[in-house]
Amino acid sequence: MLKRLLTVTVVAISVWFCGPVFAAEEDLTATPHYRNTMTLADMGLTQGIVFRGGQMDAGVGFSLPIDQLVTQAQMTLDLRASDSLLGSDMALRIRVNGQVIGAIPLSSVNEQKTSYQLNVPALLVSSRNTVSFSLASDDQSLCYQDEGSQSQQIEILSSSKLQLNAQQLDIAADLHYFPQPFWDVQDMLDTPIRFVFADKVTPSQVSAAAALSSWFGVQASYRGVSFDVSKGQLPMSNAIVFGMPGEKIGRLTLPQTDKPLLQVVPNPMDPLYKLLLVVANDDAGIRSAVHRLTRQNFAMQTVQYIVEHQTTAQSAPYDAPRWISTSAPVPLSELSSQGENMVAKGIWHNSLDFSFRAAPDLFLWDGETIPLNIDYRFPADSWIDPEQSFLNVVFNGQFLDDLPVNKRGVLEQLWRRLGGDARQEAAQLPIQPYMIYGDNQLSLYFNVKPQADAPCGAALDSNIRSRIQNSSTIDLTETQHFSLLPNLSFFVGASFPFSRLADYSQTLLWLPSEPTAAQLQTLFSLNARSGAATGTAIFRNQVLLGAPTNNSVLEGKDILAVSSMVETRFNRLLMSNTPFHERDNTLHVHPQSWSAKLLTWLQGHWGLTALEAERYFSSNEVWRGFISFESPWSEKRTVVVATATSDEQLMKIEHDLKVLSINAAIRGDATVITDENGATSFNVAPQFPSGQLPWYKMAIWYANQHSAVFALLTLFISLILGLAVYRRLERKAEQRLNEA
Repeated sequence: MLKRLLTVTVVAISVWFCGPVFAAEEDLTATPHYRNTMTLADMGLTQGIVFRGGQMDAGVGFSLPIDQLVTQAQMTLDLRASDSLLGSDMALRIRVNGQVIGAIPLSSVNEQKTSYQLNVPALLVSSRNTVSFSLASDDQSLCYQDEGSQSQQIEILSSSKLQLNAQQLDIAADLHYFPQPFWDVQDMLDTPIRFVFADKVTPSQVSAAAALSSWFGVQASYRGVSFDVSKGQLPMSNAIVFGMPGEKIGRLTLPQTDKPLLQVVPNPMDPLYKLLLVVANDDAGIRSAVHRLTRQNFAMQTVQYIVEHQTTAQSAPYDAPRWISTSAPVPLSELSSQGENMVAKGIWHNSLDFSFRAAPDLFLWDGETIPLNIDYRFPADSWIDPEQSFLNVVFNGQFLDDLPVNKRGVLEQLWRRLGGDARQEAAQLPIQPYMIYGDNQLSLYFNVKPQADAPCGAALDSNIRSRIQNSSTIDLTETQHFSLLPNLSFFVGASFPFSRLADYSQTLLWLPSEPTAAQLQTLFSLNARSGAATGTAIFRNQVLLGAPTNNSVLEGKDILAVSSMVETRFNRLLMSNTPFHERDNTLHVHPQSWSAKLLTWLQGHWGLTALEAERYFSSNEVWRGFISFESPWSEKRTVVVATATSDEQLMKIEHDLKVLSINAAIRGDATVITDENGATSFNVAPQFPSGQLPWYKMAIWYANQHSAVFALLTLFISLILGLAVYRRLERKAEQRLNEA
């Protein structure tokens, strides 16, 4: 009894300031346990941590689900250090939430990876945590100025990890805490969100779940979110259940209700877990329930909530809140978190990073660029070497320039020697249009170098500040929205063209008549990516299951479909009158006739790889990927299909899109992904123009795109005019001869 009382007391203290109330009456000794592992890469430090030069401190934060209590923790650090430290007294001190848990003497570390294990007191670990590392030594050689030298370098490798044993806690059934415990924004373990349906799903339920999954994507943003879907059975976990009143799912019977209902109940499989019931009779009701759920703000101790009709605003083209504006120059301060990325402290610091998303169809003519205006200030301290200090500018991994402290040029140097002010504090850099992606990052690093004779304490002074001024901007006002579709790189990068209207009000989600859990899971992960890209939930999406009663539902819509090659009837309907077709559960590409090839060549489409795509599809027995084509039901509309040879392969797409190398290789109108070769892309059919350009620019663009046709047309017109002039001159010559 005393043991139980102490356990409950510890639980209550650990969550007092950080979240929901837990039920103390459960026997915690019988609760499920978890073994979780997080590496530095999982915490966002994919390159690990490197100490060099005068850098003395570093740290990283990690977070855990609010309904798990850590009972045991162990840290494994993988280290490398320069051989010059073998005889030193330097040590790496490790703290968890401010408490020292150990110190590693670096005299025992060399250039080969060395691993150390440290036990972490479980009581130190809460839902939000900080691990900090610092160097300690009495050795004066730490006063080291040259950051670029490797003679004193310590690396904490990204494979370093934290292993945790955790115990499931009984969180109260309360809508007030939503989205916890079904999803915790602080959770870095990538715990999937679990959706549950009855055996027979309806289009309205899929539509509501798609909208909710996109909302989760909005909340997760760059971190991403994953899903786990089950039909007809309850998982042994927290889950969100979609259904109709009175419907039975496993051991759960949904409550009877006339109005849309939200309710949190214990999971019959294990009452420590909770189920969020989203129950409604019709399409409007379940949409209203999901929309109200995403607004949150439920009162404390709200177990159930009757939902009234909810209305949602409709999106306008390109109004996604996370897309950078093209109507006016955008200050860099708006691209940072509350301006915190505008100042670099000290010499040893991280780069100042500015992230933004953009509509992927931004268009500029060749030779035109996007101006990046940077106003900056280096520290004015006399010990700084102005000739060796620079502001490094990198955009999407490509180096742009090193901006100097002082203006360059003979006259500027002469003026500076005469005592004049020659500081360069502003620069305009051109960004090429092809460098702009759906997801972009500008990195600015103040590479401050001290003078050779600078005092030791000066280089370690953390009080100096380097600044990016609030007047710094990036200007996309000269861009226009115009592109060639289909283009799968637009889709995986920004869910385009569906995200042109971020609420999907002109998008149809199409699945087989009885979609499998894998097909639903893939659809929801794609919807979450759209929410993350735009910052808008897709509340106005439409869902079609199986064959339509008439084709009007397919007209005027961009279509996002999910299927697998075993869905023979559905695939034949989906791919009718397109460059693709299904035969013997295998995807094929229609061969072009000689006349079609000639017309394609004359139109300037010389890079098509339809034959190569056909051979690649036929030669791979197991694969997943995407195909895209112009809608057979509406001109200038796009269809994107996520497909695979089996549901097992289809479920891998969610992970594939998190792999940078695969993501970057997806383009064209067909992409095949295999475990052995990664992503291979093809251009199967000609693209069509999408967007708006002034008529005169459109004429020039067409002439440029269809140069062969334009040349032949010019030749033909010249020939006709030449023959006409020739005949005219010939008649005049005959008249003169007759008169003579």
